[in-house]
Amino acid sequence: MIIYFADRYMSLLGKASTKLSGGMRIENDKATDDIEADVKTLEFEIPYGNDKGRVEKLTTPGNYLLRSSDLENEFYTIIDTETDTQNRTVSVYAEDAGLDLVNRECESLDNTESHQIAWYIEKFAYDSGFVIGINEISDRSRTLSWEGEASGTERLLSIATQFDAEISLSFEIERFKVVKKLINIYKKRGMDNGVKLRLGKELRRVITKRSVSELATALKATGGTPEGADVPITLYGHTYDDGDIYLEGMYLKSRSALQTWSRYNSESGNYTGHILKMFNYDTTSQSELCNRAVNELKRISKIIVTHEAEFADVPPKLRAGDIVQVIADDTRYRARVKKIETSESSRTRTAELMDYE
Repeated sequence: MIIYFADRYMSLLGKASTKLSGGMRIENDKATDDIEADVKTLEFEIPYGNDKGRVEKLTTPGNYLLRSSDLENEFYTIIDTETDTQNRTVSVYAEDAGLDLVNRECESLDNTESHQIAWYIEKFAYDSGFVIGINEISDRSRTLSWEGEASGTERLLSIATQFDAEISLSFEIERFKVVKKLINIYKKRGMDNGVKLRLGKELRRVITKRSVSELATALKATGGTPEGADVPITLYGHTYDDGDIYLEGMYLKSRSALQTWSRYNSESGNYTGHILKMFNYDTTSQSELCNRAVNELKRISKIIVTHEAEFADVPPKLRAGDIVQVIADDTRYRARVKKIETSESSRTRTAELMDYE
């Protein structure tokens, strides 16, 4: 892996590598792609020897990084650095979103009309340099509002969540210069290329856990407290019904979960027998609170089955969001790659799986 450093004018300042014997050396690197965070991160250390000033200049927060590896080319902005005089290293933390989204403050939005996702993203990413690239949900519309401020990345993640979509950032690079910064919108990131992960080959072991410790059939959701108000918002007055989960007053309820888990399946009583839990999420938007609560109720209204997979070898072309087949003994199921961490210096790749079928 080679990393090129550039200033805010995209003028190249120097480079460092995990492989080259001469020049600056990269150690303890970790590139992370997590579909739930929607931001790629890059961390590494550079031993500075007797050239501390030059290394600190190259790694000045706000500078750009172009990362070249066997997998792909990526663009990052340095967010934080730390100089350690004992170990004589400079540690770097960078994100692919850049200051234009990470440090961008998005104001509240009072909106009463339905718009497509592009309308919201263009409103909050205005003048950031980012434009919409791929858009797989151009037919969906939502009526969304926000109170309070948030960073550009937080607001984009909120928009994607409420549209039941996922986003990623990509960059078009020509001769070490970024010519286009893109916000891509997907129904779901990743691909299903028939990748198989087999116990004893790609996987060392698989641990399966089943639990009803979080089980509930209904949620009472509360959000944040709007400016000037004394109490947090609830879902009272909002409407939602997808055929299974529906809103009744302040309570979200699951029809199918009630049929399975109501204590009145074996008892008699005057009430429905819902298993009720509280749900809190810090938002002043009823629509966002409802969306988050619905997703949580879907998750906890059934037996939660989790599989922990310990990799022996992560396939080199596997990406975050991809669908894989897990084959363990007499069990076969599909799973989704939640996160991938890659270290070029130690030649390791680790992955986490989620959404098992």
